Amino acid sequence: PRRPWLWVLLVLLIGAGFLAWQARSARNGLPQYRTEPARIGDVVTTVSATGNLQPTTQVDVGSELSGTVDTVLVEENDRVKKGQVLARLDTAKLEDQVLKSRAALAAARAQVLQQQATVEQSRASLARMKQVAEISGGKVPSRTELDAAEADVKRALALEANARAAVSQAEATVRSDETNLAKAVIRSPIDGMVLARKIEPGQPVAASLQAPTLF
Repeated sequence: PRRPWLWVLLVLLIGAGFLAWQARSARNGLPQYRTEPARIGDVVTTVSATGNLQPTTQVDVGSELSGTVDTVLVEENDRVKKGQVLARLDTAKLEDQVLKSRAALAAARAQVLQQQATVEQSRASLARMKQVAEISGGKVPSRTELDAAEADVKRALALEANARAAVSQAEATVRSDETNLAKAVIRSPIDGMVLARKIEPGQPVAASLQAPTLF
């Protein structure tokens, strides 16, 4: 005998399967989302490059003085600070020159004192002559002697001015020699790294036309 309910059940099963397949296909076509709680982290970026590295600022360090290198205190790739001593030149001759210039300055100052004493002496002599002339009614000393005394005062003042000028010149010489002595110490002009060292202890440095590059 025929069983119609079986056919109805079969149709219902086929329909339910088709609807389920359609629902699954619709879900697969939608975007999928993955959520995470917000947190603070580091962003890491990797950069790759080829070529030679070049410094943004490069300074050649030289010497304004000629002499012999006494000590070298840094090597290549050493990090240095501004004002740090890199090398020293032999300062024996420079120190002797400073001593000589200071002695010359002392002698020039002594000459000023001597000329000041001469000025005071010539002024006192002129004052006595004028007093005698006033007392004697102009009879003594003679006019020639008074003129000579006045000339002595002027000469003494001129010699004092010349001695003071010699002191200024001697002071300038001392400052120049002391500056040269300070320049015998080679210092770093900036913070950085020593890229090249071109001197060794005992090596002569000639700064005749231009400053030689040491670092």
